[in-house]
Amino acid sequence: MKYSYTALCLLLSTAIQAQTPAEWQAAFQAPPQSAKPRVWWHWMNGNVTKEGITKDLEWMQRVGIGGMQQFEANLGTPRLVKTPVVYGSEVWKDALHHTAAEAKRLGLEWTLSAAGGWSETGGPMVSPAEAMKKVVWSETRVTGGQLFRGKLSAPPAVAGPMQDAALVDPQAGPDAPKPPSFYKDFSVVAYRLPATDVPMRERKPTLTASDGKANLTSLTDGRLSTSTIVKVAPGTNTAWVQLEFAQPFRAEAVTVGAHLLGGFNPVPASGQVMASNDGKNFWPLTTLPGAVHRPAPQLTYSFPATTARFFRVELRPVAKDIYDISAGLNAVLGNTKPPTEYAISEIEVLAGARVNRWEDQAAFGLMYEYQSVPTALTTSAVPLGQVIDLTSRMRPDGSLDWQVPAGRWAILRMGYSLTGITNHPAPPELTGLEVDKFSKAHVTSYLENYLAPYLKAVGDQPGPQYLLLDSWEAGVQNWTDQMLREFNARNGYSATPFLPVLAGRVVGSAEVSDRFLWDWRRTISDLLADNHYTTIAELAHKKGIKLYAEAPGAALGTLGDGLKSKGRVDIPMAEFWTENPGGFRAEHQADVLEAASAAHIYGKPIIATESFTDVSRPYGPPAYLKYMADHYLGLGVNRFVIHTSVHQPLDSLKPGITLAIFGQNYTRQNTWAEQAVAWNAYLARCSYLLQQGQFVGDVAYFIGEDAPTAAPFWQAQRPAVPEGYKFDYVNAEVLATAKVENGRLVLGSGMSYRVLVLPDRLTKTTLPLLQKLQELVAAGLVVSGPKPVASPGLAGYPAVDTQVRTLATELWGGTDGQANLLNTYGLGRVYWGKPLADVLMALQTPEDLAYSKPHLNTTLSWIHRQDQGQHVYFVANQQYQPENLDVRFRVTGLVPELWHPDTGLREPVSYQIADGFTTVPLRLEPYGSVFVVFRQAATASSAAVPYAVPTPVQTLAGNWQVSFPKLFNNTTLWRPAALQSWTASGDSTLRYFSGTATYQHEFKVAKKALGGKLLLDLGEVKEIAEVSLNGQPLGILWKAPFVVDISPAVKAGTNKLEVKVTNLWTNRHAGDARLPVGQRATFATNAIFGNVLPVPPPLPSGLLGPVVILKQERRIQ
Repeated sequence: MKYSYTALCLLLSTAIQAQTPAEWQAAFQAPPQSAKPRVWWHWMNGNVTKEGITKDLEWMQRVGIGGMQQFEANLGTPRLVKTPVVYGSEVWKDALHHTAAEAKRLGLEWTLSAAGGWSETGGPMVSPAEAMKKVVWSETRVTGGQLFRGKLSAPPAVAGPMQDAALVDPQAGPDAPKPPSFYKDFSVVAYRLPATDVPMRERKPTLTASDGKANLTSLTDGRLSTSTIVKVAPGTNTAWVQLEFAQPFRAEAVTVGAHLLGGFNPVPASGQVMASNDGKNFWPLTTLPGAVHRPAPQLTYSFPATTARFFRVELRPVAKDIYDISAGLNAVLGNTKPPTEYAISEIEVLAGARVNRWEDQAAFGLMYEYQSVPTALTTSAVPLGQVIDLTSRMRPDGSLDWQVPAGRWAILRMGYSLTGITNHPAPPELTGLEVDKFSKAHVTSYLENYLAPYLKAVGDQPGPQYLLLDSWEAGVQNWTDQMLREFNARNGYSATPFLPVLAGRVVGSAEVSDRFLWDWRRTISDLLADNHYTTIAELAHKKGIKLYAEAPGAALGTLGDGLKSKGRVDIPMAEFWTENPGGFRAEHQADVLEAASAAHIYGKPIIATESFTDVSRPYGPPAYLKYMADHYLGLGVNRFVIHTSVHQPLDSLKPGITLAIFGQNYTRQNTWAEQAVAWNAYLARCSYLLQQGQFVGDVAYFIGEDAPTAAPFWQAQRPAVPEGYKFDYVNAEVLATAKVENGRLVLGSGMSYRVLVLPDRLTKTTLPLLQKLQELVAAGLVVSGPKPVASPGLAGYPAVDTQVRTLATELWGGTDGQANLLNTYGLGRVYWGKPLADVLMALQTPEDLAYSKPHLNTTLSWIHRQDQGQHVYFVANQQYQPENLDVRFRVTGLVPELWHPDTGLREPVSYQIADGFTTVPLRLEPYGSVFVVFRQAATASSAAVPYAVPTPVQTLAGNWQVSFPKLFNNTTLWRPAALQSWTASGDSTLRYFSGTATYQHEFKVAKKALGGKLLLDLGEVKEIAEVSLNGQPLGILWKAPFVVDISPAVKAGTNKLEVKVTNLWTNRHAGDARLPVGQRATFATNAIFGNVLPVPPPLPSGLLGPVVILKQERRIQ
């Protein structure tokens, strides 16, 4: 049997004298409240009792949780308490007052969600005029040379994502109110139609489809509210619709509204559009890429002008959903079969030029990369200066008198209606429209009205210390009351001449239209940061409250700027979900990196995460969750907010009320609720050390100026930051106030970096940014990245492009990214095409951390912080295998120490200092972790510290007595012949038992064996063990190796060992699933018994052993 040193010494180390403030050592041993994890605390559909509140909060305080973040939610949760605590009622006010009093008594941080449900900011206090809005329009075509006197048709007043498409929100509960119809005009514009722009309907094409029974008349009615179901062709996975014209038809674009049916949140189909002259031989015109994130209900694809008699749209299943939360839910819910039919609302072949994917570009939907969809060149654009503003001529009833100039004209009556999104998933009493995020006035009104009842209810008690904004699930909006005024002020030109672009028309040219839409999206993104997040933070501050925010959250939930929005709040927050080993989802890693970067570059000490969210594994034990925590600690997290600890109003319901299928059931009614103190202490110790000082990063990685702006998760980051280095994302806002000191980029937050990296995809920059780069490079900054060739927006175009090219040529000199890779400018340098690792080495900046790799898959998660000359490195093994490796740190002249976050103990370690590095041999257990702390000055260039070698001296086999408590009227005493899983027992009471069983064993130790350290190795444990010897508690063991020092308690002669082992609720659920409802011992609202989630089999449980006594000796490495 082989034993490794590192995990054992976690329990055996002795204290070392500290040369730095004693607070570090004391706080690491007993972490302060600021370092402790928080939990989300959901009140589900009024199921609240004051007794339950007290018990919940006392448990949190008892097991080392620092605070709770309260939500009022509803996911079809039945009302189970005698008197539901309904929003606004007297019992609700009393419960809030009690919560405030108890949080104060127990010293818990109380955070309140900023809306009912978890997204976003809305409720019954929001009127339609204050709600989220979108642009809508109607088109009237007229012939010139005469007076037009008539009434313009009213644009749709339907609440939904676009035009007359009704809202479909799979996350809104059945009690969500039906959104009202609402409409207001804002503009009327007219433009001359190109001669080639003939509506398809005038040519009356014949439609056929793969499904001969489909009624295709609705496909060309111009309405998104009607649709036709078209089945796939027999024996294929492809459906198609064909349009046949009597005469060749000239086309420049096609509009397709087609979605896969079935599953959670159906997405657009993929496929292609083809043309033919004979109906047999087709050539491709464009590809339908599928979802490509969160698209509008219809999508228009431009292509070079083509003339043909036949046009065919082929629809196929989506090959891959990059952001696969919907795919994940579909898998959990069993919706994984390939689609056999498609819902098609509209297909139109367009003779006039259209902006490519204008629906998404104008913010009716969302894409990852807008630069990847440039509009095809066209000669049929609406000329600049030929868009006529008729707004003042239209009467309130929509009637218009206008002497129409010669030619064929289109009149757009433009206004806005509601997106219809409601906050969710909230109790019906707290559900209403989402507030207009772009209006400071409306956001202010909402928050004042939302907070007032809460603050009044707490009365003489302290109110919440924080508000919380969860990740964005409110969709997109592209209008607000003052949109044109905001756009004009922010961009320096009027949007009115370009309003037809919002309806897809090409104005001026493809280039001009795409640039206008870039400015449009940038304005939307800035409004979200300035008028939503900033307004909420400022208003909260006036009330003495601070703000947590997943702003706007993982996976690009809306058209926003992640860094800028997170920089507006007090505690930037991200989220991560549980994963299988090695399967960390890209959107969660990007979100955490973005939150950490925002905290670093805007000077905020805490980086929080919604942690361990799940959809099918509600009872994850600490040993399963640890490697995920370690991974995200290495990305910058220093405060965990565990998802979720649903309020438990009734002790009689166990495990009790849940957040449906979501999250960890991390409550006082969890089987290992009391043992959670050890897991919470681990998270707190890690968080404490990583809250000290300042992050160390060598690379500032420019995130770009486009909108939306987010840390990229949909593709690989290019160039990749080399292994051994850390980086922060930076944006134009923080660069605007940056300076250069000693060749390093220094931000206002105090963060500094050796090199600024521009991503490979960057081809355009605004002139102010490029001018700032010129200033910084001249002062000594090193920039690595491609040479920009233009400005992205329309302001100043086309002259601004010349300015950008001239300045870029000055900065980049003769570099071309291939043969010539370096230009020296002022005191700085600009690289283009040189590998980033080579750039860093040329700057004499070697890896911050490097390590040997004994295995091909050896992987460490790590991060480095420094504080006034002290250095803290967190190092974690990300593989379930022991690692014996050498780790090289870019620190010299200081002595390393090992600080063990699972125990709070510290110890010396061997080291060697040479060539500006300190190399430390580390022995890490599977998923093991440690802090390497450099504090005191080294008096020698190396040191050899004895390491522990455990030797087995006795196996504790046989004569084990296992007692199971009175649980649900069962009591059992078990005497297994050998240690084995409870599930191996023939007794169903044991096989399906969930809870804590007590193992007792007596063994003898000779007096001569008492010298030195004696350890107890429990072998395999499922899941958590509490060890006592001779009545003396020795600690809680929650991960392998399950080893504890028994030296303080062992004695010569007979010793009495007690091991309490706790498993998961899964086993009792598995047993209850076999029983009628009335005979079940457990109750949970996580849908396991509702045939929504599969019932898992019972898991191995108990003390599996072998249990061995070890004698520890120390040897020099």
